[in-house]
Amino acid sequence: MKKVILALAIIIGISTASNAQTSSKMKMKDGVMMMDNKTMLCDNSKCTPLTKTYTCKDGCKVSPDGTVTKPDGSTMKLMNGYAIDKNGKVAMIPHDQKGHVCGPDCPMYKKM
Repeated sequence: MKKVILALAIIIGISTASNAQTSSKMKMKDGVMMMDNKTMLCDNSKCTPLTKTYTCKDGCKVSPDGTVTKPDGSTMKLMNGYAIDKNGKVAMIPHDQKGHVCGPDCPMYKKM
């Protein structure tokens, strides 16, 4: 009986760990990303073209052409493979996630 319970515990542990790993890899953060020269709005892991200005919690505004206007008035343009989350943090889209562009600007590109 102890062996059956131990086997079930191991199976449940392995399946839980593999599901957690898979879901964290595939989940996209909510915000705006630049993918294939298109500005995309991501909400609940679904992306649609950005058609109107998106405002982040910190006051940053992202226009449909990918221009980010920060609360201090400075601007920048999102490049392919970059995203801005709902809190206003700009970062490169991680490897293994939709929208990642691996090229000379990617830190992992040189290691491949």
